[in-house]
Amino acid sequence: MGDKLIGFLGCDKYEIILYLSRILYHLGKKVLLVDYAETEALYQSIPVPDTLKEENNYIHYSGIDFIQGKYYERNKKEEYDYTLIDFGYDTSNIILSKCEKVLFITDLQLHNLKRLKNIFYNGNGEKYLIIKDVFPCKIKPEYIKEQLSNLMIEEQQVYILYQDSIDMKYRIQSQYDHKFSFPKLSKPVKTFLQDLIIRLNENISGKQLRVAYSKAERGK
Repeated sequence: MGDKLIGFLGCDKYEIILYLSRILYHLGKKVLLVDYAETEALYQSIPVPDTLKEENNYIHYSGIDFIQGKYYERNKKEEYDYTLIDFGYDTSNIILSKCEKVLFITDLQLHNLKRLKNIFYNGNGEKYLIIKDVFPCKIKPEYIKEQLSNLMIEEQQVYILYQDSIDMKYRIQSQYDHKFSFPKLSKPVKTFLQDLIIRLNENISGKQLRVAYSKAERGK
């Protein structure tokens, strides 16, 4: 049985990938994170040793493996239960077509919306839309969904994540302090993370999820 590949397209979503990886880890899953994004935002969240050489480019940190996209195919030797891949906005990567699920992520900003609207995805992965950092203004989530209707994502697979100062605090902290604890996340983010984990693990019990999430949010 090969890896389950989960793809992420759109604006910065490194904290979502990190949180999901921590929950999966506490469910006993072997997880690899791959960063192809031009921003390298996920890469900035991993403490890279100064002595790290290019030929030794897998990083194992807090139970999770990480590698930059440019080394992924060439150096992949192990199998993982889940490989979470940040593609940035690049749909030309052939690995994207192998992803079991693909998450399209944007916020309310016009430049991010336009970039996501203009990408073309013809794979068969189950599609999700995440609209993040939503706050009260004239641009509503319904407008974003309408603009991205070409993605043909079912309503029950659309998540709206409202802007929250605590969520932002943990997001920034993950890059500067390499700390992946996230207690007291806003309810929409917590619900989204738990829903997606259930979709990834159909046989998981409620108790298993609660225990794994509790350990993950405490930074264990």
